[in-house]
Amino acid sequence: MNTESIDLFRRRVRENTGCGDLLFGLITDTHFEEKDDPGGYGANALTHLRDFAAAGEACGARFLLHAGDMSNGNRPKEQSRREAFLSAEAMRGSGLPALFVIGNHDDNTYFCRDNPEAGNNGISGTEWQTLVQPEGLPEGAVAAPGVSNCYYLDFPDRKVRLLMLNTIDLPFEERPDGSLKYYTINDHGFSKAQLEFVAHTALDLSRLPDSAEWGVLAVSHMSLGFLPNGAAMEKIFRAFQAGGRCRTGAEDVKPCPFRFDCHPCFPSAADPRDLVHEVEADFTRQGPRELIAQLYGHEHFDAVRTGRGFTEVAFLSSLCYRNGPEAPERRFDTPSEQAWSMVALDRANRRLKVFRHGAGADFSARY
Repeated sequence: MNTESIDLFRRRVRENTGCGDLLFGLITDTHFEEKDDPGGYGANALTHLRDFAAAGEACGARFLLHAGDMSNGNRPKEQSRREAFLSAEAMRGSGLPALFVIGNHDDNTYFCRDNPEAGNNGISGTEWQTLVQPEGLPEGAVAAPGVSNCYYLDFPDRKVRLLMLNTIDLPFEERPDGSLKYYTINDHGFSKAQLEFVAHTALDLSRLPDSAEWGVLAVSHMSLGFLPNGAAMEKIFRAFQAGGRCRTGAEDVKPCPFRFDCHPCFPSAADPRDLVHEVEADFTRQGPRELIAQLYGHEHFDAVRTGRGFTEVAFLSSLCYRNGPEAPERRFDTPSEQAWSMVALDRANRRLKVFRHGAGADFSARY
């Protein structure tokens, strides 16, 4: 991305954002694989990340966000660790705060699934968090106790709480034969600790000044539909919106395996203790509050959805690969090779404005 194209993109962003907008960069699904051929699958991800970081600085973004699958996770552990580290370093190159959501490829269970005796090649959530954020979580972040890669971060001047979710929050356990209990490349879920953190801490806005004016913007790697117990998080979100109460339990867990939107999910033997969680949430004293949207990647195409009672926005992968008819054509070494965005949250008009560099097009989503 040359200086001229950065300047043109910067002008488009700045001409269409207001002084009250919360502007941030979002990239997802870079799937880095270090290899000699820059045109190979995921091989040019570091260029994408460096261009993204430079554009974020030029546009005046508050922070940069990677929504998961930084690396492809199909190599021996040390190689995948290196790919994750290099990716995070490239994104930090502009000096802007860099935030990372863990994706189902990031923990290297893709490699472990295909090499069942090599469970020790997996990367735990805690290890990955330390790898990509060696200096710790961003200043002011409040982390979920006992859960990696899940925290919230407040932006008081915009009255926005950014909630980062971990959608592969399952026990990372190696069996006696070297295999793993779960391969989170395909098995996804929320732990009880994460649901409790969201219900009792992250969505508790009552101690904030002017709390009725605040909203929560959630970010995860994937839609809740890919998780067998995603309905539990959905139930908590909807109680938060309504100022009501709820209790999660077995009725919020799909039988495994299952299919979501034609995708096979959770092929491993599911232990109910890891998926069925009784969590109570009570927002009646707080009253109704605003869930702005849930943002995610994973599906490798752009989409705006409202079927769960709140706005969801899926983002096209930066990986130069078209894996379905919903996604645009991609070609290496052309403008369609990359795909990343600057996102402006316009709370006055209840709108998310997405400015796209590369494949796809600008779009907006109301909430």
